[in-house]
Amino acid sequence: MPRAFLLALVLLAAVSRVPAGAQASLASLAARVAQAPDGVVRMQYDSRPDACGDGRDMVGFRRALFGRSFESYGGWSNVRCVAGPLRVQLTIADRRPVSVRTQIGGAWPAATGRVTDLGTVESREAAAYFFSLVPQLEGGGRKGRILLPAVLAADASALPELLALVRDSARTDDTRRQALHWVGQLGDASVVPALVGFARQGSSGSGGVPDNDQGDGAIDTRGRRGLASAALAALSMLDDGAGVPALIDLARTGDVTVRHSAVFWLGQSGDARARRTLHTVIEDARENERVRGNAIFALAHGEGAAPGEFAYLRGVFPRLESERLKEAVLQGMAEDDGDGGRWLLDRARDASESTKVRRTALFWAGQRQATPTRDLVAAYRGLDDASLREHAIFVLSQRDDDVAVNALLQIAREDTDRRMRGKALFWLAQRKDDRATKLISDLLVK
Repeated sequence: MPRAFLLALVLLAAVSRVPAGAQASLASLAARVAQAPDGVVRMQYDSRPDACGDGRDMVGFRRALFGRSFESYGGWSNVRCVAGPLRVQLTIADRRPVSVRTQIGGAWPAATGRVTDLGTVESREAAAYFFSLVPQLEGGGRKGRILLPAVLAADASALPELLALVRDSARTDDTRRQALHWVGQLGDASVVPALVGFARQGSSGSGGVPDNDQGDGAIDTRGRRGLASAALAALSMLDDGAGVPALIDLARTGDVTVRHSAVFWLGQSGDARARRTLHTVIEDARENERVRGNAIFALAHGEGAAPGEFAYLRGVFPRLESERLKEAVLQGMAEDDGDGGRWLLDRARDASESTKVRRTALFWAGQRQATPTRDLVAAYRGLDDASLREHAIFVLSQRDDDVAVNALLQIAREDTDRRMRGKALFWLAQRKDDRATKLISDLLVK
């Protein structure tokens, strides 16, 4: 079949998937790219007002951040991100686009081979063209970035195309999940019914949480359950809390897999209604324990967790009936900048708690940077359980300050329990510290 005829078919297929008003301009841009030789094709166009970048690989938009090898959805800061035009570079091989690179502002990156510069193009035209390229580009690496040149174009109406991608079972799971995330970034209350539908389609029907539960909203990254989690995330991202009522309903009425993910995303929403719902889930003894544990995790690690929420978790702790739930609270206290450290050490000393709970409290007290090392040393000296004292030595070994090293040296030299002396020496030997090296040398000489 002649190459010209094949090219005509490709352009016709691309044009048929976009609104009639955009078809002429899309055909024009597609034809210009198709005429370019192998190498690189560059174009520039206006970006959405909230889009920004570092002029190289990092691109940000509202709660989404994309780097060279990562993507993040949620709050982010301390990143240089300035507004500017979209600069999109297509790599052409065998006269077909095979990869895309998107940046905002900055200078064009170095390129090998021939460079065809199309100059400034119309943003809506570019968005339609890049949506039409998704089937060609998906699965080609640079996770999450193939939609950027389409969704970040100024004045583009992206929601219909994004929802069409989600519904297209011929698309990869990653493409469909990315499209759902962007629906959350760009959508409003009008997309809530569609997102709820995608979330409920992810019902496992098994009544149980998958074994690869990660303790957050990403219960499963494959198939329908992966789409369900992405739909729940999108509900949490909608402006003005438009998706929160639907998330609350799913947290109450979805199957256990959906509820598990829904409570996580309620915590990420930063909404007062969401936090009240998490309280209800945590205290509901009839609820699945893993769902309750994830609600605790979500409350402590959620967007803008307030001191009052940590006080609530400390208050509910004595009423929790299982070690799993208590351990979830203990982990959450590591995020508390207030009284979390003191409270954790009190739990470590509490002989009425199980050894497992006390060990967990001691561990998270140590992981919490605001806990003074001297308090950990005092906890070691006040513990009468050998396994807890041994664990306290490990916790001290994770600290890098002189107070921890001096405490370990003293234990290694003077502790009356030979086992504790041996544990302290073991952890000191892992350090590159002259004092520890000298102590070990002195002991070997003796």
